[in-house]
Amino acid sequence: MKLKHIFYCAVVPFALLQLSGTNEYDYQKLGYTQKGKASYYGTKFHGRATASGETYNMYDATAAHKKILFNSLVEVTNKNNGKTAIVRVNDRGPFKPGRIIDLSYKTAKDLDMVRDGVVDIEIRLLRAGANGQTLSPQGSETQKSKRKPRRKINIKKAQKKNKYLPRIYSIWGTEKYPEDFGVQIGSYKDLKNAVQKGKDAMKAGYKEVYIRVTWTADRSHRLFRVSLGDMNATQAGDFAKTLNSKGFRGCFPKAHFND
Repeated sequence: MKLKHIFYCAVVPFALLQLSGTNEYDYQKLGYTQKGKASYYGTKFHGRATASGETYNMYDATAAHKKILFNSLVEVTNKNNGKTAIVRVNDRGPFKPGRIIDLSYKTAKDLDMVRDGVVDIEIRLLRAGANGQTLSPQGSETQKSKRKPRRKINIKKAQKKNKYLPRIYSIWGTEKYPEDFGVQIGSYKDLKNAVQKGKDAMKAGYKEVYIRVTWTADRSHRLFRVSLGDMNATQAGDFAKTLNSKGFRGCFPKAHFND
């Protein structure tokens, strides 16, 4: 009876694993692919600790997966439009049925899935863990000899590029992370004018006021854009019509994090 119990405990879980179609070690095999749904997480988790111990940054190319090793590199393809992105796994999840990976806001933007929220994707393991062999995107192990040398990252250039990323604040200077669309009611070169416009809007009864700090096309100076609300595109269009009728002439809907 005891031997029967041992056999059951050892064999049945293995059989279930085989029936599931995925071996536990597949998640560490280069070239491993998986198809399913991807979602993304943004403002609500920005600044919080991930399962790896890192702080989640919605502007980094990272992702959460239930099984793939931390620091692995994964290529993600949006099946709706063919766009791809490479992410580093630093968190666990998602835990909703049918979803296989949670992406950072930056990656969702790169894949053009922010508006949809959840899309069909395919993932491919390019590197398992922090070290070891790395496959080329959309390549195979047999193409290793054809790969170009990995491009070195210029840290100073990367830092300079990050300097020009848009940031959004309240009129009091607290950084904010709206996720969808607002209605832009003004754009200023002088921060004081933008803050005053925001205060005027709050006095008029609009509580959700944002100042988006960005740069001119030639990056010669900053711009301070004042927006109201955080809603979907349709709602923002309707809200813009209402605001125009109430004296905010020339206002228009605009995605908060769309350059």
